[in-house]
Amino acid sequence: MWSDNETELDLLGFDFLVDEMVVALTQPRLLPLTLGVIGGWGSGKSSLLKIVSAELSSLPADEAGHFVVVPFSPWQYEGYEDIKAALMEAVLTRLQQEAEVGSAEAEQAGRLKRMARSLRRPVQMLVGTALPAGAAMAAGALDPSLADMASTIAQGAVGGMNPGQEPDVESGDEDSAPADPGAFRQQFAGLVGSLDQVRAVIVMIDDLDRCLPHTVVDTFEAIRLFLNVDKSAFVIAAHSEVVQAAIDRRYPGLGRPGTSGLGAEYLEKMLQVKISIPVLSAPEAETYMHLLLAQLHLAPEQFTVVTAAVAQRRRESALGVALNAGMASASLGADMPAQLYKDMTWAAAIAPVLGGALRGNPRQIKRFMNTLTLRLASAERRGTSLDAAVLAKLMVLEEQYLADFQRLFDWQVQALGSGGDGQLLAAEQYVRDPVPTAQAGADVPPGEPASSTDHRARQRSSARRPSRREDATTSELSEEVHAWAEKPHIRAWLRMDPALAGTDLGPYFTFARAKLTLAASTALLPEHIQELLGRLQSDVAGQRRAAVGRVQETVAAEDLPTLVDHLMQVVQRDPAGSATDGVAELCERIPAIARDVCERLKIIPLEILRPKITTLVRRLPVTDPAVAALLDSWEATGTPAGGIVHQARQRRQGRR
Repeated sequence: MWSDNETELDLLGFDFLVDEMVVALTQPRLLPLTLGVIGGWGSGKSSLLKIVSAELSSLPADEAGHFVVVPFSPWQYEGYEDIKAALMEAVLTRLQQEAEVGSAEAEQAGRLKRMARSLRRPVQMLVGTALPAGAAMAAGALDPSLADMASTIAQGAVGGMNPGQEPDVESGDEDSAPADPGAFRQQFAGLVGSLDQVRAVIVMIDDLDRCLPHTVVDTFEAIRLFLNVDKSAFVIAAHSEVVQAAIDRRYPGLGRPGTSGLGAEYLEKMLQVKISIPVLSAPEAETYMHLLLAQLHLAPEQFTVVTAAVAQRRRESALGVALNAGMASASLGADMPAQLYKDMTWAAAIAPVLGGALRGNPRQIKRFMNTLTLRLASAERRGTSLDAAVLAKLMVLEEQYLADFQRLFDWQVQALGSGGDGQLLAAEQYVRDPVPTAQAGADVPPGEPASSTDHRARQRSSARRPSRREDATTSELSEEVHAWAEKPHIRAWLRMDPALAGTDLGPYFTFARAKLTLAASTALLPEHIQELLGRLQSDVAGQRRAAVGRVQETVAAEDLPTLVDHLMQVVQRDPAGSATDGVAELCERIPAIARDVCERLKIIPLEILRPKITTLVRRLPVTDPAVAALLDSWEATGTPAGGIVHQARQRRQGRR
């Protein structure tokens, strides 16, 4: 298995991003500099910072000195320390190590640390509640006189004072006074300038997008008010939308007219250079999966050979797959492990679908691979033999499209004891070879042979499934199977090797039993309730709405809570699935269930519900107090998803 922590080993091909950052950070003319590394959660920001830190630290010293790199995570201090003081102390502690013991520079660093500690007082609860100095001016939201007042409030809060309060200086101890931003900044600039052997101080700030809004703002304020001096640079790795939302929530209503808030402009002002981490393309995701497998199976010296070859291929072409089974075999020759070759084969099969489903996110890809490896090892320990290719294919559906995975499981249960392949066989036949044999050569002119390519394709299809029926057509599919197979992601999944019809999938479903509890409980429900539950989850809108009408007509009042409970179990497992549409449509027609539905929706993170927010706001009965309270709580989160709630409510009100 693979560690989920950041690493200095570049498996993602980030060398071009490393070069951009190193070039920017080593240009004296650009300093002081605040550089933003922008990317989503799990995109590799932390690893990129670690790689760049190692690169800067390894650069040989020249006449200008060497680089001092200071790592800092405000998230680790949140709730325990004043973030401004913690950041300043982290930088000063590192600079103390650069000064000779007993030197003037060492003493100056000590004095500055004591000044920073003066921020740690109870009145620091005020820090971050004031408007950042000049922020309103930058946003054009306040006139100059009010902006000056806001600046005064911010400066006082940073120093731990209320506006107009005099510093509490004890007799003979100037360091006991609350830190004055101007004096601290001037003395800090003098300290950095006096360290001739230091070329630049580079502070790597990570995990900012995990912090609460006040911590986000305080981190930026510490940089701007205290530390942003010559020979300094700050690298901030963050999810930009999360940080913008935190700033908007901290200072609501201060954006320019027509904007969502102050966050975007504030971030634009703070970051002079932005480097965005792209999502992995399909070839890059496949290369990354193969590298993980190679790291698992190869000795260190063999893995070095493979990574060197991958780096060379990436330099030659950034658009293609840089590692697969054939390439690894070419690099290793006879030393290529058979198990690695086998694993790379199934990885290549699932990579196109998995890479797209996980949106090219390295962390999610690694976690998928870890779960798969864990299940294989667990099965081996229990004496169960699992085919890694079959498990990987099923897990793609389980991890990304749980409602479709549930449907596949339900079909497998229905087929037990029947001796047939059921709906899965029909879906595979429809998608893998939709043209019946009798029509395969219909467009070929008389006397002219059919395309050899088509012939070979049919031969391969027949070889994969020798028992399949050749006359499967769309008309023979049930509406349910046809709708399922017509989904783009299901079509791609069904085309993946290996074909699963005829395979005993029971041992594979065993590992997902925690997600498949509904099948057992629904077996105890009346048959018509089971049927309605299935139709309320349908991807066919007409089928769902017809089911809603039947619920109104046929389901007794005492059975309605049971139906809603089971439907909400599906929603909680797959909030972005069609069951959420079904429950919203049911609420619209039967408002009496709204309170129970809202109680269950409360426990689902709003961001996960994001694809269905507009539907829920449009369909839920807003006159119900429980619905109004739920929407209010969502909107109050101040997140991008909360903004969608606000916009959807405004649109709904506008239609009245």
